[in-house]
Amino acid sequence: MSRTVAALFAAALAFSPGLALAGAAEDAYLAKLIGVWKGAGALTGDETAAIACTLTVRQRSEGVNFSSKCKVEGLGNQNFSAVISYNDKEGRYEAKSTGGELTIGTRKGNTLTFNAKMKGIAVGTSVMKLSPSAIVVDTTVRRPGGDADIVSHMEMKR
Repeated sequence: MSRTVAALFAAALAFSPGLALAGAAEDAYLAKLIGVWKGAGALTGDETAAIACTLTVRQRSEGVNFSSKCKVEGLGNQNFSAVISYNDKEGRYEAKSTGGELTIGTRKGNTLTFNAKMKGIAVGTSVMKLSPSAIVVDTTVRRPGGDADIVSHMEMKR
């Protein structure tokens, strides 16, 4: 597996902080995500590898901070961090990708979903679903000029 794929996996997990202020309901929801999450997944398709991650979610004054440590077969350790918060003025969950693009989160019941489009070293999509019972990240990308997709699936639980 190449460094390009590792960078794509990092982009799928990593969000940068956005300006946000949360109300009581949003703070309470985000607080349910606090804890240590562990899980495994895999890259399939054009490239394959096993992935194992530990993700720690911590309370912030606004939103939650998470940091992950992942071991990607063939690449060793990969570390990522992010902040997820709620924008009261806009009435929505928001995050900025590491590339600076705004990603809007939608919450239905106990699941907060971020759908991100990835551009740059490869193109594709990343869907990150957070709930008090599981965090799931699914990514599909294709390298420029590539013939097949690289797909990753990661599930984490406390």
